[in-house]
Amino acid sequence: MKKTLLLSLLLIVSAFKAQININIGSTGVGTAPISSFFSYSYVQQIYLKQELNADAAGNITGLSFYADPSATITESSNWTVYLGHTTKTAFTSGTDWIPAAQLTQVFAGTVTASNGKVDVTFTTPFAYNNMDNLVIAAKENSQSIDINNFDEAFHVYNHLPNSTLFYKGDLAVVDPATPPGGIRADYKSAISILGLAPKPTPACPFVQFPANNAQFVTLTPNFKWFAASGADSYRVSVGTTAGATDVVNQVVTGNNFTPPAALNYNTTYYLRISSVSGSVESSGCADIMFKTIPPIPANDACSGAFVASVFPYEYAQSDAMSATNNAGFITSCADAMNDGTWFKFTGDGGQFTVGITMPAGSTYDPQMDIYSGSCGNFTCIKAMDNGGGGAAETYTFTTTAGTDYFINVGAYEETVDMPENVFTIKITKL
Repeated sequence: MKKTLLLSLLLIVSAFKAQININIGSTGVGTAPISSFFSYSYVQQIYLKQELNADAAGNITGLSFYADPSATITESSNWTVYLGHTTKTAFTSGTDWIPAAQLTQVFAGTVTASNGKVDVTFTTPFAYNNMDNLVIAAKENSQSIDINNFDEAFHVYNHLPNSTLFYKGDLAVVDPATPPGGIRADYKSAISILGLAPKPTPACPFVQFPANNAQFVTLTPNFKWFAASGADSYRVSVGTTAGATDVVNQVVTGNNFTPPAALNYNTTYYLRISSVSGSVESSGCADIMFKTIPPIPANDACSGAFVASVFPYEYAQSDAMSATNNAGFITSCADAMNDGTWFKFTGDGGQFTVGITMPAGSTYDPQMDIYSGSCGNFTCIKAMDNGGGGAAETYTFTTTAGTDYFINVGAYEETVDMPENVFTIKITKL
């Protein structure tokens, strides 16, 4: 009898502690889980499986949201709440709502705020599978609004881009089957998820920079990640093979880290960041693979300009992002520019066309300046910067026989050293 009673008490305590808290100490406010500043709202939020860090599949029995202590939601308390599974990690547009058919209504009624906390107890538990991401949707149905110091009442925390999609307006209650276009946000509600037990180890953090498989990463990168709920520090490792620590070995740090020594050019690295809570470290955190920039181009300086002698001449410059600004900005033309990469040809008295193009989808906005003379003693022929990001630049002119012409392709900025990028140059004799 005593054993049975003790077991029952342990089960009750265990169930009481089955709660996942995600950034409940956040103090910023935003439009989630509902808007208190507009008459009606509908909000969907995506919580990734990695962030939930649940120990196992189980029933979600309720949610707790956290409001600013000074806020009231008296006029914004008529809620309908839905949960669902999704493979989405973010919303791709203002109309990329998760369909109502994929959601389950778990609550409809009036909520109240008590000491800055709003508890939503489900009428029927939601069975979370611990395989997919969790979408939490809520709509507020009261016509009136609450006037608070910060407009919106509820605490949110910054996270992955476009984690939240919301609509708020004053015209009518939103139908989740046909919601209007909304606005995406890079934050989510500080929340407690009741009924699920967290893993005994903290969640792995989400790495902001670099992205997995990123190319052309600087040799002195500043690794950044979102804080993992409950973590008090992080451990960073970098290696030249998956799981290795030959470059950085389990360095304890805060929310960002730069390696103490510059990385090597044109090298693939593997970054692993784990969370630490007390003496417990997260497990199973995935490697982020990235590759550093190539070496400085051979035509980085005017003195090393690539010579075009056979026409048409064409060269794809794939390593321009490693170009330096050498002695500074080139001011021979009135429209000054960065010192980029260099090309050279000798005129024969005929007409030549010089053009540069960028790969499809590129946003690089270069300037192309053409000079006559010699390195350090230029005469401006033409500064070309007519197009925007990704646009081609071209110029046709008549040459003087025996005169050397130099082409500098670099960032258009006149006072800021900005990185160059991939382009193709073509020099054609007409």
